[in-house]
Amino acid sequence: MVVTTALFLSRSVDFRLEFAHYKQESTTLNQQLIEKVYSSDGQFSLAITGGGTSAIASLFGVAGASSTLLEATVPYHSAALGRYVSASSPQGCNTHTARAMAMAAYISARNISPENNVIGVGCTAAIATNRARKGTDRCHIAVQAAGFTTIYDIDLNREDDRNEQETICRNAIIAAMACAVDVSIELPDMNIRTRHIDAEKSWVDLLAGDIDSTSTATNPCIFPGAFNPIHDGHRGMINSAREMLGQDVTLELSIRNVDKPPLDFLTMSERCTDEYELVFSNAPTFAEKSAIFPDTAFIVGLDTIVRIDEPRYYGSETVRNQALATMAARGVRFLVFGRQTGDSFNTLTDVSLSQTLEDMCSAVTEDQFRHDISSTEIRSR
Repeated sequence: MVVTTALFLSRSVDFRLEFAHYKQESTTLNQQLIEKVYSSDGQFSLAITGGGTSAIASLFGVAGASSTLLEATVPYHSAALGRYVSASSPQGCNTHTARAMAMAAYISARNISPENNVIGVGCTAAIATNRARKGTDRCHIAVQAAGFTTIYDIDLNREDDRNEQETICRNAIIAAMACAVDVSIELPDMNIRTRHIDAEKSWVDLLAGDIDSTSTATNPCIFPGAFNPIHDGHRGMINSAREMLGQDVTLELSIRNVDKPPLDFLTMSERCTDEYELVFSNAPTFAEKSAIFPDTAFIVGLDTIVRIDEPRYYGSETVRNQALATMAARGVRFLVFGRQTGDSFNTLTDVSLSQTLEDMCSAVTEDQFRHDISSTEIRSR
């Protein structure tokens, strides 16, 4: 695994752009870059919102688009963007949104052209507007491929007008596409923050669906979660579980979620920790986790065990019952930690579960463990 943070892309390709110095030449330069992109074996799916949408017209204005461009999407309204990245909450103009867009574009491209070298590009940009805006004018671009993730974050000059900023976004998207297929570019410098990661093989295989998890050993005690970030509450639960079960604890993070695009490789690298063993999986549900990790004790919070029991997550009570019976047959157990709910701290004894699930659960009392802060609260602070 290689992560690079610099003013250039670490794929033997310089990414040096100063668009203000060559606006008169940008059309010619873009056409040359696009022609080189079209001569590569890469095929692209694009998702662009806010600034940068003129890149689509530039790309389709050069002969050869039909062999290289699979689709171009502009999810401009917030609801359209949320639907595109499968998210229920509003998506801001930031690098994480660009990365989610790039991953959604990559998955779409892979579905369209599974046998080819497909690449997803996501761009969200806040450029000059006639309404008040909090924050800076900015452009965030992400590129997702089978084996790497690259992001470009650009701070735009508010003294530039909308057309000038749009030019910067358009040219940056085209240059990012060129870099993705190893087209060398030599352009003047621009202060751009770039991060790139070449994924290790197990991560590549996981995203491709060739393996179910990166685990290479038996894991008798699994702590599933997002760990964004890992905090003292997690650490306390791990220590308590070790004492109660007499087993080492392995963290498990599914790169797939039922309502989000898969995690990109940069996000995976950010979630890694030297504190504990961590495995990535392709198992967003506990029914799927139980197939990968049979005869396992899962560490969960009270809110999670309640969700596992709710029929609406399965489609019907009958399907829920079948899934729980399958988990029980696979030897799954749950160590359930209490959670703060409103003004009270609740434990397993405060909720009613179906009998099959209840028989798989062991409660952690308030005296054994209590911690009232969550990863969501930490992120909001």
